[in-house]
Amino acid sequence: MAQIRLRRDLAANWTSANPTLAAGEAGYELDTRRIKIGDGATAWNDLAYIRTEFTISDDDSTSESFYSGRTLNVKGSGIITTSLVDDTLTIGATSPAQGITFVGDDSTGIRISDGETIKIAGGTGISTSMSSDSTGDVLVISADGTTAVQNVLYVSKSGDDSNNGQTLATSFLTIKAALAVATTGTTVFVKSGDYTEANPVTIPAGVALVGDNLRTTTVRPLTTNADLFYMNNKVYVTGFTFRSHVSPGAAFAFNPNGSAGTIITSPYVQNCSSITTTGTGMRIDGSHAAGLKSMVVDAYTQFNSGGRGVHILNDGYAQLVSLFTICCNIGVLCESGGQCSITNSNTSFGTYGLKADGVGTALFTGLTNGANQSGTTIIIDGLSSRPAVNDVVKFNGDVNYYTIVSSTAVNSSGESTVELLETVRDAIANNTTATFYKRSLISASGHTFEYVGSGDDLTTALPSGGGVPVQENEIVQANDGQVYYTSTDHKGDFRIGDDLLFNRATGTITGRTFSRSLFAVLTPYILALEGSLNN
Repeated sequence: MAQIRLRRDLAANWTSANPTLAAGEAGYELDTRRIKIGDGATAWNDLAYIRTEFTISDDDSTSESFYSGRTLNVKGSGIITTSLVDDTLTIGATSPAQGITFVGDDSTGIRISDGETIKIAGGTGISTSMSSDSTGDVLVISADGTTAVQNVLYVSKSGDDSNNGQTLATSFLTIKAALAVATTGTTVFVKSGDYTEANPVTIPAGVALVGDNLRTTTVRPLTTNADLFYMNNKVYVTGFTFRSHVSPGAAFAFNPNGSAGTIITSPYVQNCSSITTTGTGMRIDGSHAAGLKSMVVDAYTQFNSGGRGVHILNDGYAQLVSLFTICCNIGVLCESGGQCSITNSNTSFGTYGLKADGVGTALFTGLTNGANQSGTTIIIDGLSSRPAVNDVVKFNGDVNYYTIVSSTAVNSSGESTVELLETVRDAIANNTTATFYKRSLISASGHTFEYVGSGDDLTTALPSGGGVPVQENEIVQANDGQVYYTSTDHKGDFRIGDDLLFNRATGTITGRTFSRSLFAVLTPYILALEGSLNN
């Protein structure tokens, strides 16, 4: 999602630098919340601020538009009285015949003498204070110059949870308060600061939670061993660092009560960091959601020393892009039928890299149709669903799980012909029960491993600290879990699964069925090419 950010600094720094803004370029003062728009020629100190428009109307419906830099001084004979309701200010005076004069901080002014009371509306965030001069009372009116925008809420460290959150001036203090009133289509903007939230905090379906940036916007759980955020359908989160969550807590998870419902559009976490000890960056438990049971990640860093990066279980699913795990006990764990795809990602240090463990609960069953079937093609009937690619089947009496490569559509009698990756060597009797499962599966493309196995403490995991990588800890496959991968390790060696290794140092290709020098393979082609060029 594209973001537009204004040039911003404190008012004193703007004044000191006195830049010349380009035509149409905006400059924002962080402390005064005022804006100037450049014309390409006038220096900052000579530019006028964008003016706040106050609409003034009296009790006989006379109205005027009054512009001021930011504040408005109201002068009237006698005592001025005020009432502020929903950002509309009603002003009265004990001597209304004398009139009330409005003077802005840019010295422009207007005087309304008829009527007994006057109402002023000036955007949102109107505030008042009283002073006096030789003419009598002076009421100073301020407005932040912003207008509430539909479906946008703000959170800031200067906010208050009793506010409505519709502008920066009326921002909430906590994320939880903003999310409590957010509805589908709402964006909640969280300004820079360190927020401790009473967790778990539910992000409603269809809501975007946007932090200023992950370097300056930090969120911590009040209850450190509980999940920080519960995700729902079509949620989007970006621009945060999450800290202080510990096992078994995760920065993101589905609510165990199943309130996430059916996931049609995956919750999406982008450009965030999880920096903690034993906590988990994201847990996707498929038993807590229906539908896709999924979450999506782009540019999510996991520096969870001794914790987990992403944990996917119970048929949960994830698409992980640019996932970086550092010093995690397990970078990515898929178990009990959890599955994920990982692209353009990195696992550094820690104990284990990518681990797939076991299968999920039984999906459905069928019966073999035909006596003494073996090989890689098996006919099964009595099916309620078509067997899915990469699921596995287990035949009664056989301890092995067999990977499904393809299957035909189930016909009217519930029959399908199933192609298997592995060979069934012992003939299967007719009417043998076949049970289908979702396998715990990781598919990783272009994954980088750096010193995996060297430990969860960065100070001792670094080579300079004595860290020693353990090659076999990069990929762990247990209880028929499977990891499909291409990878590059800390030595520059490239692997295509467990079967093919390109050794950078020796220039050789090794695999289960051959070992041959890469240079020996390429040299004849190089000589042939040189010969053709010389002719």
